[in-house]
Amino acid sequence: MLTTAALAASIGRIAAQLPDLRDRLNDADSKLGDGDTGMTVARMIEAVEAAAAELPADVGAALAQCGRACSRATGSSLGAVVAMALTAAGRATRGQDAVDRPGQAAMLAAAAAIIQERSGATPGDKTVLDSLLAIQEAFAGEESATSLRELALEAAQGALAGFRGREAKLGRARIYGAKSAGLDDPGMLAVCLILEAAGERATA
Repeated sequence: MLTTAALAASIGRIAAQLPDLRDRLNDADSKLGDGDTGMTVARMIEAVEAAAAELPADVGAALAQCGRACSRATGSSLGAVVAMALTAAGRATRGQDAVDRPGQAAMLAAAAAIIQERSGATPGDKTVLDSLLAIQEAFAGEESATSLRELALEAAQGALAGFRGREAKLGRARIYGAKSAGLDDPGMLAVCLILEAAGERATA
């Protein structure tokens, strides 16, 4: 079950590993962009961490509050995508103090839908959208003993590996054309690194 307490604890674990996460993302983005994705993600994580202590018990409201924090932290396109995704996820779970697996799948569906509607991204463009859709599909599948975080991480890692050999079709990376094949999309990599960090010293 996803609760605000679990969300806040995960944010703390992610923030504790921020320097390494930032540097790895900057390195990945230096090959396909401006080399600042790590700094952008770091600003958003720092903003969300600052808000974590005062998040409401309502998971939907907490996610929406995190979205607003991300929006204020950066004016980048990635920040806008993350903010709109969190806001949509919040609307899908508003009024709930604990969100089960089907609820989390619905939350991801809402986030993916708003990204497609407002950013122009489509499945297969080699963006963070593809990572979210992979996780959503995993959550909508058969129940297993695997924790949802581990399930999400496996899905995100699978998407990252599956799209590595493809050309980027959206954002600054698309200007590299065939040269983008063989390189990780920084946004997709960010999903993996954040999920990895969120699970340190935790089983769920």
